[in-house]
Amino acid sequence: MPEPEPGLVLEGVSAGYGARHVLRDVSVSASPGEITGLIGPNGSGKTTLIRVASRGLRPERGAVRVAGRDPFDLTARRAARLVAVVPQEVLATFPFSVLETVLMGRAPYLSPWGAGRPEDWSRVRSAMAAAGVSHLGDRGVSQLSGGERQRVILAQALAQDAPVLLLDEPTTHLDIRHVVRILTLVRGLARREGTAVLTIFHDLNLASVYCDRIYALKEGRVVARGTPATVISSATLQEVFGVRADVLPGAAAGRPAVVFASMPREGSLEPGAERVHVIGGAGRGAELIRSLMERGLEVTTGVLHATDTDAAVAERLNLLRITVPPFSQIDAGSAAECIGIIRKASALIVCDAPFGPGNVENLRIAIHAAREGVPTILLQQVPIEERDFTGGEATEAWRRLASGSVVTPSVEATLDAVEAIRSRRARRSG
Repeated sequence: MPEPEPGLVLEGVSAGYGARHVLRDVSVSASPGEITGLIGPNGSGKTTLIRVASRGLRPERGAVRVAGRDPFDLTARRAARLVAVVPQEVLATFPFSVLETVLMGRAPYLSPWGAGRPEDWSRVRSAMAAAGVSHLGDRGVSQLSGGERQRVILAQALAQDAPVLLLDEPTTHLDIRHVVRILTLVRGLARREGTAVLTIFHDLNLASVYCDRIYALKEGRVVARGTPATVISSATLQEVFGVRADVLPGAAAGRPAVVFASMPREGSLEPGAERVHVIGGAGRGAELIRSLMERGLEVTTGVLHATDTDAAVAERLNLLRITVPPFSQIDAGSAAECIGIIRKASALIVCDAPFGPGNVENLRIAIHAAREGVPTILLQQVPIEERDFTGGEATEAWRRLASGSVVTPSVEATLDAVEAIRSRRARRSG
């Protein structure tokens, strides 16, 4: 029986950000009725591939086809009828209710002044029920937990009724019960409605159980492709992730399972590596952290409070991080540990977080590192005066840092500043 015509095809795609090349001649396809998984280390190009497939980043070379059409030749509205996207992180900055947010998934089908037809509202209700968020309809999205927001955005994507569904690590922030529920829902959607699903997995055992096909990426290239049984192997894990692990054939639902015979030893941080340390807080570093990793850089972060959004992102990405208990002040030991990590970084970035008595020590840490010669960048989208809850101490410290550092107005400008630092290092070492 012939295979179904692919719903999504990327053929010979190369893409990146400015001079930074991330994807190199990548070919990937996702067929209707199947879940296709992307695995690979941080910085291997998985999220960039999703951005290209979703029309968010135009490739430098290669072709993209969704249901046989080039999405870059379509209007955004027409393309949204073909591809729905669930991003990895959902920032709760918009003042909409859950019901309003899910209804936005019907936007490609509504007139600019339309309030929704009966069939639109019916699709919204069924999508909310499938994602388990019907009881949250009147709640503001900003009032939800990270896992609840993730399920709301999934409901929005389901309401979009697109033949291709893209998910960037869909189980972020979810407990195991909701992980199983969401992935089972997505698999049922693929089987029942013929949706072509392309999704990123960090958990290889979940990828093994739920995927029909898997692509393994490393340094922007596809290094393995096929069924879970052929891709998830000890040899592939060694090649792609650089780790030794045992793979038990047929262990999980007849699929291979990854196990570690012993706890891997923690590696040491070597001076001079291409590593950037981010001092964030209150979610102000999340976008930057992900963008740095998309460009293949290693990222460390801290000091953060354990319940902070940036700490949750760092934990999910398995980054080396320094944390302290919620609502506590940064102690001397944590500050010293953080300084030790920053010394081994190529650059330090201080984000425009709000500063109070609990985290103002981060500015003293940054001043100390800058004095020791660590190239320092300040990301300032919000003036320090609006973020200072220390009675002026943070403002004074920020201005001292700014006098000897690069100050950037956006994440993109910050990334450019990092590239400039890397170029200077390369010239000196050359």
